[in-house]
Amino acid sequence: MGQGGTEVKWHQDAPFFPHTNPAVLTVGTYLYDCGMDQGPLGVVPGSHETEIFDHYDSEGNWTGHIGEEDLKRVATNKAEYLCGPAGSLTLHNYRTVHGSEPNRSDAGRPLLLNVLSAADAMPYTYNPLKTKYYQQCVRGKPAKWAHHDGRPHLIPPDWSGGYTSIFALQQKEKNDAA
Repeated sequence: MGQGGTEVKWHQDAPFFPHTNPAVLTVGTYLYDCGMDQGPLGVVPGSHETEIFDHYDSEGNWTGHIGEEDLKRVATNKAEYLCGPAGSLTLHNYRTVHGSEPNRSDAGRPLLLNVLSAADAMPYTYNPLKTKYYQQCVRGKPAKWAHHDGRPHLIPPDWSGGYTSIFALQQKEKNDAA
């Protein structure tokens, strides 16, 4: 594999850090040019309007990706792969089904990801990746009321003991199966 590593299996961000409503946006910035050979971010258009899929296996273990049976209901054949020159931005809602192909180049996968949410989109669970800017308003004022989406949310494992990354979760599963 290239410097950017293996594939990132199809998943949604919402199960990792559910919020009271879906006004959560992931902004990616390409640090240098990214083409198809580097396994760019792929998104399934319209999937943010569908259900949140299970990211646990049949034994109740967190896998960090959508299972094969559920994935049959996702139009991954219509995925759009977001390539671009350095400085390009990618944007996707945290309910969007997304992933990436393996990196087949000698260059790294150059995508820096940041997550922004509306002030009234409050996290339901502990965030293990807090920064000093966690829950800070970029613009406007802190919300006085939370806005709630009536659709169900999958609850992730308890991350309070630590969290590594989606790469580590999916690689552990791959290595455990080998």
